[in-house]
Amino acid sequence: MTSALSSVRAELLSFLQCPETGAALTGWDGVTESGTLTASDSGRTYPVRDGIPCLLPPSLRDSATTEDAEKRSEMHARDAQVGDYDNMLGLRLFTSVEVPITLQYLRLEPGHLLLEGGCGTGRMTPFFADRVRGLLCVDFSMESLRVAKRKLSPEQAAKTLFVQADLSQLPLRSNVFDRVGTFGVYEHIPTEATRDRAVADMLRVMTARESGSRFALSAYRWGPPISWNAQKEGHHDGGIYFKRFTQTELVELLTPRLSIGGATEALLYYHLIWGRKYPA
Repeated sequence: MTSALSSVRAELLSFLQCPETGAALTGWDGVTESGTLTASDSGRTYPVRDGIPCLLPPSLRDSATTEDAEKRSEMHARDAQVGDYDNMLGLRLFTSVEVPITLQYLRLEPGHLLLEGGCGTGRMTPFFADRVRGLLCVDFSMESLRVAKRKLSPEQAAKTLFVQADLSQLPLRSNVFDRVGTFGVYEHIPTEATRDRAVADMLRVMTARESGSRFALSAYRWGPPISWNAQKEGHHDGGIYFKRFTQTELVELLTPRLSIGGATEALLYYHLIWGRKYPA
């Protein structure tokens, strides 16, 4: 039996737009497991699979650039490794430490709408869903999204929407989220220009600074003891690109887009930074 569409999921669904033109998307009821979304201006269609709108831009699928080839390589690797990822004991232990500090930086409130940019297999997604009015989760690995979706209780699922999309070309309306968080994603974006575009686009969909909105990001840390026996930049097994940053480097990269409010290296392996949009 198909569940009714909750009001907050209807609201989240209304935020979706064509990744190529920004036109409104219609045609899916937000409840059924399969369907089609159609762009109002061009008639372009995007499939919905397992209740997840697939809104990747065609350029990511077809482009021959090194940047897009790196993204496709990561997508394939994430899809292939999805079963192993959640079984990593070290990652589960790290998550138990990471979540409380992340929540402290996000300062979520029950009335908030949150965008989780790059949710992966949903390591932190249930913790976020418990604390906000509505949650939209984006990732470009469909298999990861399927796993993340299965982790939610019916109550959490009723206020959460999962979307397959590219963070540097978000298919979302501007100025709609009270909080935006992206954790363990920035370091895997393959070029400095693309990292900057992704941050800019995530900030675009966040409400104005004056409303009290807040952005939080974590990324691989470079420095002792990590730097004693690790690479600063390279590829993990399976072809996933990574780059590690000193805190100074990361702050300098983010400052053109973000008014930094705080930063910590307490997670040792990761930096965690929060900030706000600059005044319009």
